[in-house]
Amino acid sequence: MHALTLKFTNLYVPYLLFSILLLVIYNLIRWLLDIKLGAILLTTELLDIWLPMLLPWLCIPLWLKRRITLLRGAGWQKDSYFAYYFVINFSIAGVIAVSQINLVSAPFSLIPLQYVNEALHHPTEQYFDIKAFSVQRSRCHNTQFTNSISTRGGTTYYFHSHYICPFTQSDNVWFAMLYSHSYDANFEDSPRQLEQQRFYAEAKQQFARLDLHQVSYFERLRLSDDLKALQNIIPAAAGQPLVLRARHGPFSQRQGRDYRNTLYAFATAAVVVLIMLLVAKIEPPAQLPINTPGKNKPGQAAKKAKPWRRRKSARN
Repeated sequence: MHALTLKFTNLYVPYLLFSILLLVIYNLIRWLLDIKLGAILLTTELLDIWLPMLLPWLCIPLWLKRRITLLRGAGWQKDSYFAYYFVINFSIAGVIAVSQINLVSAPFSLIPLQYVNEALHHPTEQYFDIKAFSVQRSRCHNTQFTNSISTRGGTTYYFHSHYICPFTQSDNVWFAMLYSHSYDANFEDSPRQLEQQRFYAEAKQQFARLDLHQVSYFERLRLSDDLKALQNIIPAAAGQPLVLRARHGPFSQRQGRDYRNTLYAFATAAVVVLIMLLVAKIEPPAQLPINTPGKNKPGQAAKKAKPWRRRKSARN
């Protein structure tokens, strides 16, 4: 019972507080500097995935690492705390990454516009409902590229085929349609090159059949690998082009429309870490990093009386 109390007070509660604090600080900084002010010149891939994954590994040693080292498992984990360290890092990073989906979507409303050029007067808005627009299909351009993510389990490839077309009578505002497909050799039977060619052919057919004027709403493309690829094929023009991605689903059903996913992710991570702490062994209380008044510090043995003092006491 005493070990369980120590796990809650010295490990689990600090973990919850640290997770909430890191989640709030990261989202607040990004919301202010990136979404509202546009002062962060980093791609959405870095802000949505890689920084949330890296941040806990940089911040946990400041507070939680010494506490985590108190945990001990059984068997191959007996002399190593890295498994617990990894789970706690990944749980915090996963919650922050999920929250980014809500952060870039939920705070924004659908802005009604009459014409395309009116979107230029709303630089901080994300979604637009444009009543009257026309797209020049004959001047559409296509770009194809592949990127990948490598892990210990293998490499996942992402194929992209994006189309961009100018709006009629617009000031450097562009219509974009994005197609993407993932390929993992562990779950696919066909070779990667064949799957890539098949996807590009299907994307071309889908775009040819698409009615460019049947759009539910438009989404402003933020700085990302997709936007950079599209900007490379846009003809040279004065100023920064505004690229609007066509969306065909209902606005009320867009991804990240509310914050429940973040709450679910946080609750799941909290339960996983709690189960891990209940199973794990813990070092003796004397090794805890929290000092108790009147007791010796961790790793410090009790001081022995000096010999001359013992002899003096014996004489008396």
